[in-house]
Amino acid sequence: MQLNDRARSNCELGLDICAFLFLPILVLAARGAAPLAGMAGICALGLAGNDLAAAWRRVRRFAPLLAALVLWGLVSSLWAIEPHRSLIIAMRLTGLFAAGLALIAAASKIHAPQRLMLSLMAGFVLSLVLAAAQFATHGALTAALSRRPYIGASLNDIEDGFVLLLPPICATLLLQQRRIAAGTLAGATVIAIFLLAGDAARLGFIIGLAAAVSLYLGWGWLSRAAAIASVIFILAAPLILPSLANFASLRQDAAAFKISVWHRLEIWSFVGGKIAEKPMLGWGLDSSRAIPGGDVIVPGSLLYLHETWLPLHPHDAALQLWLELGVPGAILLAALVVCVWLALATAPWPPLYAAAAGGSLVTALVVGFSSYGVWQEWWIGTQFLTLFLILVLARLSSIAAALRPDQ
Repeated sequence: MQLNDRARSNCELGLDICAFLFLPILVLAARGAAPLAGMAGICALGLAGNDLAAAWRRVRRFAPLLAALVLWGLVSSLWAIEPHRSLIIAMRLTGLFAAGLALIAAASKIHAPQRLMLSLMAGFVLSLVLAAAQFATHGALTAALSRRPYIGASLNDIEDGFVLLLPPICATLLLQQRRIAAGTLAGATVIAIFLLAGDAARLGFIIGLAAAVSLYLGWGWLSRAAAIASVIFILAAPLILPSLANFASLRQDAAAFKISVWHRLEIWSFVGGKIAEKPMLGWGLDSSRAIPGGDVIVPGSLLYLHETWLPLHPHDAALQLWLELGVPGAILLAALVVCVWLALATAPWPPLYAAAAGGSLVTALVVGFSSYGVWQEWWIGTQFLTLFLILVLARLSSIAAALRPDQ
């Protein structure tokens, strides 16, 4: 797709606008992250499409794996519980994955990365204000447009956005010697993170920061070690996670801490049994919502909220791939995570920025392995937009580090 200079400039302006809108949308209407990623993908295609050979080189690690995941999902519709649902999800994933690959390819084609960063930071600050207003007024900003009553978890989505983007933004600002801006943004965001209700985001943020410190001290070899650990965890997830519910003391402690944590253990226990029934091929793409017995109330939950064995999805990416797509799905997920870790290990970035990006990756894995359904469009869009922004910020960090002998 050949575009003239003016059209490419307009595409880049479109990406600036998407960067600005990204986090505010997570505050006000998180599901809008998926169409926003789609629009950003169209703009990115306009930038990257002039040189398809170069664009392919930038995505060749990921494109075959994502294509294989979609194709295997399509094949799984032959035995899925709801075949039409599997087909619909496969088509949606095709569009989202295409947009994500276009964003990856276009990250190095941005002519004004500093302008995009300023757009992102303006949106970041606006989202902090909007999140504070929503929190203080119990959702007054969206009450007239939402059918659901406001609850604390309504802001979990923006909390995830904060924890994913704060480390790379602050690392870039520090490398640009904008320490006051970095400190102010970090302070305000950390307060927001710990005031909001998302336990998974907070846990991921803490673990991600610890990982960032470790990666700073041993970037290359630790990234490769993390890749190996990720493979072991994903492939062994059906053995590890369901077994946690066998420890009565752990279940009691989980219930005392938070009912949702106790329920998570029960879900994983149930899912482990269902994976064992069809370990090779799985139950079919997005069949989690219709697994036999999933709508039965968990014994003992009558004391709580009448929780069922499997509400919509397993709340763990590894278990969901195993449950729905069997061994091939788990292998493809492991391969994708390994590719990301190895790309980080060999990225020509300043150590400080590479460590921050690695911390964000760890945070994303913690959230993905404890919270959302793996096929939720807004979550996929959020991850691709975050990856695109991290790749663009990496260019600014590299430029800033090149001007500093100590980096």
